Amino acid sequence: MDEITQRVRAVGARRRRLREELAAADRELRDIMPAARAVLTHEQIRSHTGLSIQTIRAYASR
Repeated sequence: MDEITQRVRAVGARRRRLREELAAADRELRDIMPAARAVLTHEQIRSHTGLSIQTIRAYASR
């Protein structure tokens, strides 16, 4: 296997791991968002997570 093929495979594997990690973080945020909304403002949550206000509202409504 040449160097380019190895690099492409390595980057692809890293992208898959990161996508899985991000999906797990989103699930965790969905689970804790109602409790977070009870003690934090939308702006505080946005500054900590980088989520949009619309996403925060959607996660909190579940």
